[in-house]
Amino acid sequence: MMRGGASMLGIAASQWRVRLRRSLALLSMIAVAVAGFTVLTGAAVTSRLDAVGTVSANYRPVYDLLVRPKDAVLPLEQERNLVQSGQLAGMRGGITHDQWHEIQAVRGVSVAAPVAMVGYVMRTVPVTVDLSDHLDPTAERQVLRVQPTWATDAGLSQIPDGPAFLYATRNRLDVVPNSELKSGGGLPPPEEVDADGQRVKICPAAPAITAEEWLAPTDLRARSSLTCVGGMGSTDREGKAMRPTVTLAWTVPFLMAAVDPESEAALAGLDQAVTSGRYFTSAEAPTSRRLDGMPYPYSVLPILVADRPQVDRTLNVTVQRLNSDAPELVRRSADDQRLRAALVNESGTPVAQRAMSFEEPYQNLLDRMLRPDDLGVEYDLATSNTRWLDQFWTVGPPKRVRAGNGLRAQPDPYDLKIWGQGADDGGSSRHVPMEFADTSVRSEVAVHRNLAHGYEEQPGDVSMPDAALGAVGTFDPAKVSLGSALSAVPMDTYFNPGAEGADEASRQALGGRRLAPNSNVTGLLSQPPLMLTTMAALPAIFDPGAYSTEPSYPEYQLNTTSPISVVRVRLAGDVGIDPVSRERVRLIAEEIAQRTGLQVDITLGSSPTAVTVHYPAGNYGRPDLAVAEPWVQKGVASVLVRAADRKSVLLSVLVLGVCALAVLNANTAAIRARRTEFGILTCLGWGRRHLLQLMFIEIVGIGLAAGIAGTGLALGIAFGLGLNIAWIHTLLAVPAAMALALLAGGWPAWRAARPDPGEIIRPAVPGFALRRQAPRRLVTLALANLARTPGRTALGALSLMIGVAALTMLLAITFAFRGAITGTLLGDAITLQARTVDHIAVAVTIMLGIVSVADVLYLNISERAAEFALFGAVGWTDAMLNRLVIIEAIGMGAIGGTLGAAAGLGAAAAFTGGVTVPILWCSGAALVFGVAVSALSVVVPIAVLRRLPTAHLLAEG
Repeated sequence: MMRGGASMLGIAASQWRVRLRRSLALLSMIAVAVAGFTVLTGAAVTSRLDAVGTVSANYRPVYDLLVRPKDAVLPLEQERNLVQSGQLAGMRGGITHDQWHEIQAVRGVSVAAPVAMVGYVMRTVPVTVDLSDHLDPTAERQVLRVQPTWATDAGLSQIPDGPAFLYATRNRLDVVPNSELKSGGGLPPPEEVDADGQRVKICPAAPAITAEEWLAPTDLRARSSLTCVGGMGSTDREGKAMRPTVTLAWTVPFLMAAVDPESEAALAGLDQAVTSGRYFTSAEAPTSRRLDGMPYPYSVLPILVADRPQVDRTLNVTVQRLNSDAPELVRRSADDQRLRAALVNESGTPVAQRAMSFEEPYQNLLDRMLRPDDLGVEYDLATSNTRWLDQFWTVGPPKRVRAGNGLRAQPDPYDLKIWGQGADDGGSSRHVPMEFADTSVRSEVAVHRNLAHGYEEQPGDVSMPDAALGAVGTFDPAKVSLGSALSAVPMDTYFNPGAEGADEASRQALGGRRLAPNSNVTGLLSQPPLMLTTMAALPAIFDPGAYSTEPSYPEYQLNTTSPISVVRVRLAGDVGIDPVSRERVRLIAEEIAQRTGLQVDITLGSSPTAVTVHYPAGNYGRPDLAVAEPWVQKGVASVLVRAADRKSVLLSVLVLGVCALAVLNANTAAIRARRTEFGILTCLGWGRRHLLQLMFIEIVGIGLAAGIAGTGLALGIAFGLGLNIAWIHTLLAVPAAMALALLAGGWPAWRAARPDPGEIIRPAVPGFALRRQAPRRLVTLALANLARTPGRTALGALSLMIGVAALTMLLAITFAFRGAITGTLLGDAITLQARTVDHIAVAVTIMLGIVSVADVLYLNISERAAEFALFGAVGWTDAMLNRLVIIEAIGMGAIGGTLGAAAGLGAAAAFTGGVTVPILWCSGAALVFGVAVSALSVVVPIAVLRRLPTAHLLAEG
């Protein structure tokens, strides 16, 4: 006998040819295993690098730390490591100037940009509606009704305003000009001169009212108006020819805040966002001016105004021509209140409809604010339109309670008269947005009225507020530096993104649109500050003697000692995602907290996330809505990088374990089938070393061929799925296949090469026939068979255990990566990069599990062929034999599935940081699926069972 290397190689080659099916099966198994391992590990590494690259590119937001008063932090923020957005409107300071300077003085701080909320400033622009084209040229007298309706909340709220009536006659109207009016005498009504010379007084003025008769400013009786125009020769009180127009009021509540010009330019690039006029000068303070007849100077506050509105608001106007009775109502009525009430109920014919967007009136308002002197002082005082800061309002935070994992905003009504007092004289309360009449979820509304420093007015003096707004320019909020959308922080100084629907019903109600802030400043979503002033202007506003507050509760007063609401901090130098940088940031945050006693949130590595807030129904059509309010999840970047690292390692180890077990199964079956052959060779003088040498040559040869095939398969899979895997990485399939074949085949080969050839070649005696009675139940026999060969049963169960564990882990990892760890814009972006790897891993794991279980069952049937032949000879049907095999498979599946689900559950919990209900569902689903796979894997073994040569096997027995 030749025992040289060439001889061994020849014998091994002959074995490959003789046992071609088993060799090809083993080769295919190893090729698929290493191809799957190569693709998965390569894709996992690429995915991790992409994830880390994405995180690094979006790691640093506009500012690194957010400093707030301690009482500004909600319990939900502390519980879930969040920072709420859209909160500035409800904050009344809490940080002193000294604390701000303390933050600036901390070593490592580059920029400390404060924001001090002032409150809401109301400004109104008149909107003229020309009705010339809608008059009936044949009518001697007619009345038109202009009905304004405000559309907001993505069109869900339709809020009717007070109607404006126009009485038009072809006759001349005589009015008393302003130059002839007597002081304190009231406005005499105009007189219509009929064709016969008869004079009829029309459009009566409303009588004076008492304090008890004041109305809420959104009461429609206080928001309607009646305008009378005449034909040729008619002039108004200023001597101008009358035109058939009515005037509507478009009121804008501007949220006003103070910033530090230098810090804001350095942090957000506000100086680069100026679109007209100029930017603030460094530490720009108010200037002092004095008007003729004004005994004291007033302060002009420097103001930058947003050049575009950030509110959802459209004005829809319907024009109707009232019936022929309406003109006579105007001519007969001497009571203005009753006349307008009667005209409201008159029927009419629609003659026109139009929709007006916010942009044109807003630009008109900006022009007036930039050039207030063009309007004249008297006009400005009468309308509170542009110049004077005679009063402003503050509101509280939304009233919210916990609702599941989110929040529920609750209606919080208050006295609307805090915004002004309306009277039933027509048009006296139209300088308040009609949206104020809608549902409120914020109360604590207070008005702060200018005191003129307590000056005692002297006879002949002109009384003016002592603070005015001096617009120096406009800015575009879209040009402010907000950073990456994936790492946005609560920059609601310039932008409020609104909120999407959080459930299907809300999304359908919104029609795919976002719920955006509107003019209801006591609603859920608040507008960002559209009006900015400087920190140096705060003393003119927060001076204790400048404004009086109503109601006079202490908590409603201006925070004159601590006017700053938040400070946004950017650190000096580059700040990376590495541990050293993170520790540096933590130490600086701790130092700021220790020096100031304030709440310090590390926003570095944060990303927007959604918090579900339930918004109550409105009064004008908006239903209950569940909206996904954008908050900020802190520390997302670090969590994602750690998750990407763990995921890459877990995928590699997991797939390698599944591959090794599958090959171990196949090698065990192949070597066990050759027990008799090895026994004969041992009898012929072959020692253990020679047997091991022969088996290892066969295994390495198959591993080499499998590695080459696996390389081609890996390249094909990567190309077909569009995976970006380095081609050098795929070449690892060759050494990986050889190592895997040796590692998985070593133990079966070592056992097969043991001595005692007599035991190996001695035919087995079917002891079961001697020890057992005829089985009464298939389940009993199946379980007994599993217990009779515990090693074989353990091998099958272990194979399935790995598969179920793999499926549990990958389902849980995928779920956690998409849900618990993500739920943020940055996490969602990374999740998309990892899905291909997850799906491939699940597919490969399931396939290898099925093959492994089927191989174990095939080996069982092959070694128990005589037993199955005897059962068939004594009358067992094929269906009974099939059920026996299926029950054994299900038994192995239940054992392996339970162990695998438990192992996968533990690994998934280690990955995500704890056991959650969704992960339990994943493990349960994997267990059920594993048992089902075990049952399905008997297809091939049952086919083998049906082809057993019963007579031949009985003869051998």
